[in-house]
Amino acid sequence: MTYLLDVANHTGVVTRISLIFRRHGANLHSLSTAKTEHPGIVRIVITSDIDRRPAERIKGQLAKLVDIFKVDMISHEEGTFRAFGMMKIACTFQTRPQILQLLEIFNGRVLELTTEWVLVEMTGTPEQLEGLMQVLQPYGILEAVETGPIVIRHNSPRNATRPQPTWEVVPGALAASASSSSTSTSHSSQEMKRNGTDLL
Repeated sequence: MTYLLDVANHTGVVTRISLIFRRHGANLHSLSTAKTEHPGIVRIVITSDIDRRPAERIKGQLAKLVDIFKVDMISHEEGTFRAFGMMKIACTFQTRPQILQLLEIFNGRVLELTTEWVLVEMTGTPEQLEGLMQVLQPYGILEAVETGPIVIRHNSPRNATRPQPTWEVVPGALAASASSSSTSTSHSSQEMKRNGTDLL
């Protein structure tokens, strides 16, 4: 399952999200955070190996968090996925041409080149990065790192600007709202929020 979250740029948001997955015993394969077009919103993409029913329950609980504006479970047909990877590959004068040819096929790029190894980078789908790693494995992968995917939805609105938040959670506001009168309940979410700080 791939979760796509648009969240407030607040301290502690990632911790609260992780706790929900932990309560359901779901292992996180990757968690990526990225800035968006609005400084108050951060996009978090989470991949997890979990069945559909508990995945839906997790989605519902995530949607209840004050800091989260939008929660989607998204497939590869519903968005454009990209990840970034770097690999240090052992090479010799004899194997270097073969490695460079494979990099050209996968649209990889050489960052550093020595007589003993070549450092490469690649941006693509997670499947493309996995494919590059598999074809380079026989030459000897000395070190490799890969980010989790980031995603852009295919069905983003074209003619409407999405509402942009200008708030953050005010400490103690949730406790205060619980004892407030029914006339102020409808405004509690606005009173609990103002400008954001750092997510991490």
